[in-house]
Amino acid sequence: MKVRVNAPHVIAETIGGETIIVHLSTGCYFNLGGPAVDIWEGVAAGEASAAITQRLLARYEAREAEIGAAVTRILSELEREELVVADNGGAPATDGAAAAPAPTAARAPFEEPSVNKFTDMQDIILLDPVHEVDARGWPHTDPANA
Repeated sequence: MKVRVNAPHVIAETIGGETIIVHLSTGCYFNLGGPAVDIWEGVAAGEASAAITQRLLARYEAREAEIGAAVTRILSELEREELVVADNGGAPATDGAAAAPAPTAARAPFEEPSVNKFTDMQDIILLDPVHEVDARGWPHTDPANA
């Protein structure tokens, strides 16, 4: 399974081990922490779910089945929220075997990744004209939204 970020409708920034994602079309924003940040970074890098699982196995202490199930669950949740979409074209997905870093001697304990959704600023985000732009970005307005 390979997905990609649903750009230009979705923007994200990772700061201090936490990823904030904003869906500009719905006004919802999301918070990812822990292993969910690693999953998002894999998606942003164009990795398939198998490669993301292998990368997490090298970093966290857990069974492959446990990490694989968590990756699948988070990717499904991100897709359900339309933060990512299926990537059936473009560059081929990495297979995981070549992309996986060597396991470190001391891997961190694996905690269940989660996606936290917030709707408290929906009205404000939807009022912001930044999402009414064309492919060139701000301040070039999209004629379709004029």
